[in-house]
Amino acid sequence: MKIIESRYLGFCSGVNYAYNLVNKILDKENDIYLLNELVHNKDVNFELKQKGLKIVNEISQIPEGKILIAPAHGISLEDEELAKKKRLKIIKATCPLVVRSLVLGKKILKDGKNLIIIGEKNHQEIKYLFSHLRTSNTFLIDKNDKIPKVKGEVGVIIQTTQSFEFYEEMKKRIKLINDNVEFFDTICNESFIRQKEVYEIAKNVDLLIVVGGKNSSNTKRLYEIGSNLVKTYQIENENEIKKEWFDNVEVVGIISGTSTPIKIIQKVREKCLELQ
Repeated sequence: MKIIESRYLGFCSGVNYAYNLVNKILDKENDIYLLNELVHNKDVNFELKQKGLKIVNEISQIPEGKILIAPAHGISLEDEELAKKKRLKIIKATCPLVVRSLVLGKKILKDGKNLIIIGEKNHQEIKYLFSHLRTSNTFLIDKNDKIPKVKGEVGVIIQTTQSFEFYEEMKKRIKLINDNVEFFDTICNESFIRQKEVYEIAKNVDLLIVVGGKNSSNTKRLYEIGSNLVKTYQIENENEIKKEWFDNVEVVGIISGTSTPIKIIQKVREKCLELQ
């Protein structure tokens, strides 16, 4: 059996930044807290927990004066204010591209325009952006929402891990009922490159395995694209692979989400060869 691996595997630059930052802090400090998850990958979060990182679901669980790591997808304004009240030292591991979206959103509003944010309402990045950009001129929409009819100029940003195709579809819908709209390209280029790679790999394989967290938005996009082209499975690690997947399969493709460690991908490759 032949295996074709994507040219783009492992951490993206934003995840790599957050992961290295947390490890550097853990080397120097004790009693470090993280809100929710650093990234959407349970293996990464478990590894950091084993190194001593204390992962909590709420700010109220952190004692006063401790160090708090804000995750790669950002910390909401409400949580940041709660952290300040508890005198927590906040260290932000937020992806620079997500921060860029926030800066763009603030500029759009400062320029007197309306702001439309496109994204999954329960995704941490969108919670972060909307909490910091919420005004009477800010509109948050997902794929199934009614497009608002907005008076005046409009600026649009989108969740960094969404697909190019979805953004193009939403652009058409927004332009149908709104004039004077400017769309900003806030999709992560590294996510976009991996999405394009799925189309190329799918042409040459019988089975595609997408490796990444079940709650990872960018991994979900890869799976959605792949499943429309070829038999595709999404897994978090090698333990989920089943032998029957390889019946009558000669070529397997492997691609990963942007928060999947290289060592997990290597184990997936080994398991595929073992079960062929």
